[in-house]
Amino acid sequence: MTIAEDLWLRGQAAQRNLLHIASYNSAFAGTAALQGLHMGLTAPQAFWAAIARAAAKPSPRARARAAAEVVPLVAEPAPVAVAPAPAPEPVAADPAPATVIPLVPAAEPVAATPSPLLLDEPRDGKPDDLTVLAGVGRKLATALNEFGIYHFDQIAALDEEGIAWLDAQQKGFRMICARYDLVGQAKALS
Repeated sequence: MTIAEDLWLRGQAAQRNLLHIASYNSAFAGTAALQGLHMGLTAPQAFWAAIARAAAKPSPRARARAAAEVVPLVAEPAPVAVAPAPAPEPVAADPAPATVIPLVPAAEPVAATPSPLLLDEPRDGKPDDLTVLAGVGRKLATALNEFGIYHFDQIAALDEEGIAWLDAQQKGFRMICARYDLVGQAKALS
């Protein structure tokens, strides 16, 4: 065998090896991708977290460029000329005024002022653990503390008006209060 033949055979073997490596790698990557899709994985979580961080915080240069390119979405309307209204005709006095009957009964507005039961801070600097009450989780307890309710006796003193006010502030409070009898539980604990 000559050197040329030997080089040619080695080149062919190297080419086959490279093809085998490439096909093996593509088969391995494809199988891994299919298994990942079957398991519900689409991409590494770190990748998506990095994309979210990049999208949430544009660079200062991008913010400056966006601020310079601000275009109003709605053009200001042209002023409209209003014709003066004709003078009202005099109306003869009606002997019996008509009674106005509302079609929909007016709902009682929820008081905008907070209840006097609310506190600025817990008494003696230590609040009660409101999560002891069934139906009150960590989030609801934090929300109640933000409204000024720190102690069981405050919940025990709630009446319908207080529950309605809290329901207006924290949607679903009335349902939780009724379902788990928070007032009754608080009375038992206070």
